Amino acid sequence: MQIPAFLLRKLYIKGSLENVEDGFSFKLKNSLSPGTTTAVAPIKVNGNEYPLDSTVIRSIDGEVVGSEISESNSFPIKVGVEIEIHIKGEPLPAGEHTIDISLKTKEAGTLAFDVKDSI
Repeated sequence: MQIPAFLLRKLYIKGSLENVEDGFSFKLKNSLSPGTTTAVAPIKVNGNEYPLDSTVIRSIDGEVVGSEISESNSFPIKVGVEIEIHIKGEPLPAGEHTIDISLKTKEAGTLAFDVKDSI
């Protein structure tokens, strides 16, 4: 079942993009249905790809480095639960940014979408 990008964009919490001490972060909140992440593609911001080993995904269920997510080490995406995506690296400059997000779930296959947000 392919979920349209316009629906997936609703997962992004607008205004959540911010610079933090060791990089930047943004948040997602699942409003569609429960899922299980089995793979994550590197996050891209303005076309720049960030390595999975610099990506930390956090929720009330714990945290995991993006490169550690797999079929045997999946990450739950519960409805109504915020997920923070933290990218370690250089902070982003002020202004609008395009974020490309792609992940694979057991339930719906690959979910890929982009969003725009500003710092």
